[in-house]
Amino acid sequence: MDVHSQSESALLSLLQSDHGQQQEWPVEQDNGVVEALLSSDPSDPYLIPTTPAGYDQRSAFATLSRLLSCLVNEGIVDAYYVDHGLLAKKSYIFIVPCGLDPSQWKQCSIVSQMRHKPVVAKSAQRQLHFCISHVRLLDPEDIGAHQWIQHRCFEVAEPVLNPNQIMRLVGKWNSYSSAAVDNICCELASSIENQAYAYKNRPPAPSVAFSTAIEWEQSIVEGHATHPMHRARYAVPPLEHIAPDTDFFHLRLAFIAVPRSEVRIEGNLEELLDPLYGNTDMDSADKQGSQYILDYVDRSVEIVLPVHPLHLPAVQAMFAFARVLPFSVPAEAQASLRTVRPSAFMPLGYNIKLPLGIKVSSSLRTITPWSTYVGPRITKVIPMLLRGMATGEPLLIAGEPASAVSTSPDFDIAKYLSCVIREDPEFICRSRGERVILAAALTTYDDSGTSTIVQQWNLDTQEKRRAFLQAYAEKLFDAFLPPIINHGFAFEAHPQNSLLRIDAETGEIRGFIVRDFGGIKVHRETFKQSSGIYIDMLPNSCTDAQSMYEVYDLAYHTLVQCQLHRLVRALKLHYKGNGWAIVRKAFEQRVPESHSLRSTWYQESFDLKCFVTMKVDGLYRDYIYRKVPNVLFYENEEKGILFPPVDTI
Repeated sequence: MDVHSQSESALLSLLQSDHGQQQEWPVEQDNGVVEALLSSDPSDPYLIPTTPAGYDQRSAFATLSRLLSCLVNEGIVDAYYVDHGLLAKKSYIFIVPCGLDPSQWKQCSIVSQMRHKPVVAKSAQRQLHFCISHVRLLDPEDIGAHQWIQHRCFEVAEPVLNPNQIMRLVGKWNSYSSAAVDNICCELASSIENQAYAYKNRPPAPSVAFSTAIEWEQSIVEGHATHPMHRARYAVPPLEHIAPDTDFFHLRLAFIAVPRSEVRIEGNLEELLDPLYGNTDMDSADKQGSQYILDYVDRSVEIVLPVHPLHLPAVQAMFAFARVLPFSVPAEAQASLRTVRPSAFMPLGYNIKLPLGIKVSSSLRTITPWSTYVGPRITKVIPMLLRGMATGEPLLIAGEPASAVSTSPDFDIAKYLSCVIREDPEFICRSRGERVILAAALTTYDDSGTSTIVQQWNLDTQEKRRAFLQAYAEKLFDAFLPPIINHGFAFEAHPQNSLLRIDAETGEIRGFIVRDFGGIKVHRETFKQSSGIYIDMLPNSCTDAQSMYEVYDLAYHTLVQCQLHRLVRALKLHYKGNGWAIVRKAFEQRVPESHSLRSTWYQESFDLKCFVTMKVDGLYRDYIYRKVPNVLFYENEEKGILFPPVDTI
């Protein structure tokens, strides 16, 4: 019996017991404790005041809602939805340890307000005034603003003010090591701290009419939509704590000289970096000598590499041969923080991706030898990847022509000293009469809960929003499905790697441009059959797909779970409006029913990446997945997920 069946069986046994119908659920108790708690404050987090204290509360909720959804979806806890139908404000979820005897549920459990009904099991149990269902899929946007930990049948109802209260309680329930829980709590605290600062210092809203690509990159306020460490800036030793007011976006790159024997170079790195060398500023107070950086190195045996200034202490601590040079150049950082655009590169069309020894969401933001090796090789086959595309060039690709990385045989060391030269998406598109907008920026919400995409495109009716979703989904699939179908190649096309291309004059969607090859999946035998080229990779590279399922799985995770799911919600077409029917129609028009991509994506349940479980197990390159209901088949809030679907567009 799987975990879902066990949970539903436990629920059924409780409800069928002589005393279970009314006495075992606190909502039916005479004292009305639960009802009083649920009605004590609004469930909408956007009603929390926009004051310093209010922003602190909002930031805790932003992290907490993501944590709760992960705990439930990953099967770390069991959750039950108590549905009061028309009395929505009385509905809530009840969270308990997995496998706990139902008679013990109220001794210690978590109760949460809800804004919307989550996806629940079909085997709901109806009572006199309410309905109880096992929760199968929970999104942060389903969750209400307030939670409580109940002790001893609600003799004590402890308000949850910080996600760490939940994490430590769940750690005890599951007997996690204290060290693992402590590490997770530190990252959660970093996320809250940095989120509060971001709310209080929100950048001006960008404009679809005139904002630059970098302004869109720097407009994101909350980060990853479902990861509990969505806004973390957690420094890992030898780096020290990074304060929330640290300016990640406007920086001055540092430079080091290293022996050529200590780095592996791919492509024409020095030729591409040469304009950067010529535009450095000398930092030393003593400027009597040469002010040209290359005069300070012996180029026959040394090479000059840029370094992120916040990462410099790690380089100095880990690479004794690295010599810091007294020069710097100004640069602007993108949403990823570690990819920057030096001012000197603006007319040349390049960005630089650099290691940064901090944890943001899932992993340490360094650059491995696997990534520095594969990037230039993928760049060489870009023309092959674009074969078989739909007319109108729906996809453009920002190549990575050159890179450098430490030759240390220990990749966990080598990843701290590296860099990648990447083509700039805005530069590529400007001459085409196009603007580029980071996809993640479209689903950012303002203080009142209105998304950027609705504001900037004036999507003030459901008809307009449905038309926009149709255009977006069609272009997205035109861009990213042909490489999968034709070549066995999936880009890691999540919203931080995908940039929307729009007509600079009309705002009409032209297509997408994608960047970053570090997380792609290629089934190399399929690619060789289609192109005649076998892509070289280092052993054990995560980009090497052992089966086509891995390619399809990455595409589903990035395109459906990460990108379209957030877009459908931002357009207010998830709980109503048949947004997912529009997505399915666009997909079916491009993928034949007989194709294995169609049958793979159209499973009743699909893999969900387990962010918290991976944190508990200390993983970042090896992923853990759990099957959850397939959001592609979501109908509406009342019906949830219907499989097979009944499409009505």
